[in-house]
Amino acid sequence: MIKIVILSASVVLLSACSTIEGFVNKVIGEPDVVTVEDRRSTTQENIIEQDNSSFEVQNYSGTNAVAKDAVTALKEEGVVFVLHFSYDGYEIDEKSTKEIIKHANFMRDNPQVDLTLAGHADERGTREYNLALGENRALSVKEILGLYDLTTRVEVISFGEENPISQAHDEQGWQQNRRVEFIYK
Repeated sequence: MIKIVILSASVVLLSACSTIEGFVNKVIGEPDVVTVEDRRSTTQENIIEQDNSSFEVQNYSGTNAVAKDAVTALKEEGVVFVLHFSYDGYEIDEKSTKEIIKHANFMRDNPQVDLTLAGHADERGTREYNLALGENRALSVKEILGLYDLTTRVEVISFGEENPISQAHDEQGWQQNRRVEFIYK
């Protein structure tokens, strides 16, 4: 009985509509008409054009001349910007610790600069393992910088085996690729 009532109601409703469009219009309603003027006022391009703020693009490689000069002075002092690691290791030796301390002192003296630590690995091992190893190497350096309360200004990224310095497939080449690079911005 219920099926007959539903079927007859559907027949009555469909017969009242001469076309599918008529049915859709009765059930859903008429669609809103959007004019060209409406679209122009709300498109992303026009929203960007209407934004009159004073945003300026910042240079990633150096935020300002003072920071750039400070990094240049640090390089002239002979501070190492690349630390090398043992095979499968991310421990920091005493020599590397001294270099990291120089960077920590530099960052404390120059609060306008931030640092990216880019971790790398050699080609041996899986891609995932090398990405994790590069990250652990960079995090080891960041941990020491954290002793100087600089962690908020330090970013860690890992390239794993993706950006080798040396293309040699021997221990000497692999040693060059197991590294953390200091990149100031």
